[in-house]
Amino acid sequence: MQLYRPRSFFTLLLTGFLFVVLPLLTALFSSVQILDGLLKQGALAVYSSVDRTSSIRKVADLLREQERKARLYNVLGEPAQLDAVNKVHQELEEAFSHLFLTGNDKDLTRLLLKVQAEDNYIIAVLNSPVGSPMQRKKELLRVLDRYQDVDALMTKLTAASNQVISDEVALLREKVSQGKKALAWQTSGLIGFSILFLVLFLALILRPIRQMDRGIESLGNGDFTTPVRVSGPRDLEALGERLDWLRRRLAELDREKIKMIAHISHELKTPLSSIKEGAGLLRDEVVGPMNPSQKDVVAILDKNSDKLQKLIENILDFNMSQARKAPAKMQALRFDEIIRAVADDHKNSMLARRVTLYLKLAEITLNGDVEQLKTVVDNLLSNAVKFTPDEGAVRIELKQVDHKAVFIIEDTGVGIDREDRSRIFSPFFQGKEAKKAVVKGSGLGLAIAKEYVQNHGGTIRLLSSDAGARFSIILPIPS
Repeated sequence: MQLYRPRSFFTLLLTGFLFVVLPLLTALFSSVQILDGLLKQGALAVYSSVDRTSSIRKVADLLREQERKARLYNVLGEPAQLDAVNKVHQELEEAFSHLFLTGNDKDLTRLLLKVQAEDNYIIAVLNSPVGSPMQRKKELLRVLDRYQDVDALMTKLTAASNQVISDEVALLREKVSQGKKALAWQTSGLIGFSILFLVLFLALILRPIRQMDRGIESLGNGDFTTPVRVSGPRDLEALGERLDWLRRRLAELDREKIKMIAHISHELKTPLSSIKEGAGLLRDEVVGPMNPSQKDVVAILDKNSDKLQKLIENILDFNMSQARKAPAKMQALRFDEIIRAVADDHKNSMLARRVTLYLKLAEITLNGDVEQLKTVVDNLLSNAVKFTPDEGAVRIELKQVDHKAVFIIEDTGVGIDREDRSRIFSPFFQGKEAKKAVVKGSGLGLAIAKEYVQNHGGTIRLLSSDAGARFSIILPIPS
């Protein structure tokens, strides 16, 4: 059951893009939030530090001003000077209240309370004339000396304020470090999710494309039996159904082609037989003697009749192999002896062109049809000899690997063009080098060989090689 089956390929692409981009957008949003929080905390810390420092400086200035006016009052004794002291005291009270509201440090608050208590005591003494003038004079001098204690407390207060600022900066740095770590982990995780989604949707996108590519390649190789199945978006599945319809249609046309070729081949055999018999009568001079020129013409006619008969037999043989589901005469046989027998048949043609044949054959017994296996080896060896240059070499090896017979044949010819490799087993196909050959073939040899090998439950393949052509056949060996 498919969890996600979009209607179109475009929808799949769009969904994949959204899923890949979404974690990245989330990472970007999270980064903005973390940075915004750090900026706000930094701005608040800076504002608080500046405000606290400014308030403490104001308190220090007011205390110095209050001390100056109090000492002036002590010298002059005028009530106006005392009123000025009280006015400064009111401003100090407001400054203290502001510091208490904004301060959140215990040591800072404790020092502020001490400064305020000292100031209140000084103001209380200044505003309460008790005792004789001489006693009053002494009391005022003693109280004014306490401004030195206030100065000492203000120095401690300034140091405490600076320490608070340092602590806030350290705390802010720690939060920045934590934010960087959190941001790195979040970003790494979300990028990982993006990569995961990317791989997932790449698989979803590439799977139907690969399936269509395999289907088209199968059709190009002439395989009309393997169904074309495409799973994915509905429009691509519909395209896969059209490809499968094309496969069935091509298979039907291929069957019709085979029937037509079989019919034509059969119809050609009758007039060819008459021509061959007539040429035989002329060659045997049954109808009268011939001069040398006439004999040459009859010999050419007889030779080409044989070639045409062999071509027609190949075509009929191929059509029969298409319809045949299994070999007709399966029996135990020595495959190495079949190879030697076929090699002996080609000995003369190899001697004429000084082609060396190297045989390395293991004794292998398997079940098969003698004629079909001979045809397979003969077709491969014929091609190898035909395309091997004079004084070249052909190598044949037969060995057993596990429970399979492995037959390898290679030559030192020009090889098979890369563009032709995917079609060499197709019926009637002749590659570029085959078209240049002096001896023209029908293009059925490898197609027939493939059919016969498949009848035996084996496989035939074109192997890669540095020079020449190299084929392998793998056939099962009975236990």
